[in-house]
Amino acid sequence: MAKREPALALVEMERELGYGFHSLAHPAEASKRFYSDLRPVADSAYERIKREFEEYQNRNDSKHDENLSQKLLQELDKTQIISHGQNKVIFAQRGRIGFYRFAVDIHYGFGFHLPLLFTEDEACRAMSLHPCGTCAGTPMFFCSLPKEIRHQIYTLALSDGEWRIRDVDVFDKFNLTRGIGDPGGFYFPLRNDLGLLSVNRQMRQEALPLAYRATTFHLDDMDDLLTVLIAVGETGRDNIEALYFPWESRSDLECKWGGGDPGSSGHSLALPNLHVTECVQLLKQCKRLKFMRLYFESDLIEGIAPEIFKADLGIQELRSIRIEKMEIWSLGHEPLEHYSLAHWLKEGMDCSRTLRSE
Repeated sequence: MAKREPALALVEMERELGYGFHSLAHPAEASKRFYSDLRPVADSAYERIKREFEEYQNRNDSKHDENLSQKLLQELDKTQIISHGQNKVIFAQRGRIGFYRFAVDIHYGFGFHLPLLFTEDEACRAMSLHPCGTCAGTPMFFCSLPKEIRHQIYTLALSDGEWRIRDVDVFDKFNLTRGIGDPGGFYFPLRNDLGLLSVNRQMRQEALPLAYRATTFHLDDMDDLLTVLIAVGETGRDNIEALYFPWESRSDLECKWGGGDPGSSGHSLALPNLHVTECVQLLKQCKRLKFMRLYFESDLIEGIAPEIFKADLGIQELRSIRIEKMEIWSLGHEPLEHYSLAHWLKEGMDCSRTLRSE
């Protein structure tokens, strides 16, 4: 069996980097920040330098993005704001040393705030968008059709499909960062099988909402949910109709495990809390959401005390969402609604039941 390479000591990583922890700007103003993978920025010197060192190694192992616009790099020297209606993203450089030195604050008009810490590459990607499509304009005969007819044509041309994150690291590095700089969601790469979205700008703008309605999103956890609902922008959130995702978070689990064995300390029965409020805020902005399938660890539904489950703030926030069709399944893809807790949660989120009671 191959031996695991020993972790480097703090002083060794600082020596290799050429700078130490005390040279880094503190990432937090009023609240904790997160990296683009939603893991919290640690307070400890070792964890901060370890993240810097991992980025340093990644750049040595792969070619650095040398196509970043010099103009964008110059703009990052001062605070930049991207606005879209009541939504805005603020970019501010918090120092000159280290890779992770750009504070990125996402503020949406419905009270959502996510404070992030980006590298120079990530900040540049968020600020650099490229127009979609290859045609200069929409054919005149098509433009002359009434909007209702054009929409009927789009509906016939758009097939139903599914969307998943194939590589979470690639998604966080590229799609999420670019999506942050596109609050309207115009440029999100929804599906490769929908060539209609690449014809030109007008057709994409008109057909994109319908494409979201025809797409079912399958996500691996709440971190994916949070990043996707940011990356798709307002257009995506306004039109997504079907979501499948587990009620668990990999970054939350890592914080609870602390590098240990989750089974030995009972963390498998813990409900997530790290990004719960932000996830629910974004879910409530999915105005056309009609179908949701939530996955829970079956051991949690079977083993957690009912009073703890019902008193959990995340579960209470989740239960305030109203859905036309709601399903609760195990991670093994089996329905859990015969369990009283799952039934209680589904009953509270049932839109039709709520309307009947009113």
